[in-house]
Amino acid sequence: MHKGDFVGEIVKLQVQRVPIKVKGEGYFTQGIQPVERAVVDASGMLGWYEGAWVVDAHHVVHPSSRGGGRRPLSVGFTGHYAVMAGRFGAAPVGIAGENIIIDGPALWLSDLAEGLVIEAASGVLWLERPRVAAPCAEFASFMLGLDAVAPRTEIEDAMADLHDGRRGFIVAVDLASRPVELNRGDKVYLAR
Repeated sequence: MHKGDFVGEIVKLQVQRVPIKVKGEGYFTQGIQPVERAVVDASGMLGWYEGAWVVDAHHVVHPSSRGGGRRPLSVGFTGHYAVMAGRFGAAPVGIAGENIIIDGPALWLSDLAEGLVIEAASGVLWLERPRVAAPCAEFASFMLGLDAVAPRTEIEDAMADLHDGRRGFIVAVDLASRPVELNRGDKVYLAR
């Protein structure tokens, strides 16, 4: 793999302190914690917040590990947030719970076929095997401002509008043989 075209810079880093989606009950943004910096390796992400490392809910060592190592990291783009805001009226950057938000255009899975490359002061991080973070009824209901989780059949249009990467992408970090520290401003490129 090689570094390709420049995509943008990291504008936000965050961890999920606890799972933010409770199946059938709702989507709870209180679990999303913006962090000053992060450390990523093949097991997932840790975020630095108020003098301590916070373990992301998808990290393999988190007590309620949601990904079990299959979903160590997620990324989103500000371009997708602009589209979501146009559709739903508001979409604060990071509300979808991605770990890394990049100030860049709305990219699609076909654009990310080879993944992404982050150039950080502490090294290079390859984000591999991207796949769409499929929208759930809990997130779609939240974006629609509903008080309860709606049946999928009632929110099909909203779920379709949140698909194809608009809600973000899940990536693997298998090539991270050692931890890489990430900061806002780190540059992100397409992998080629």
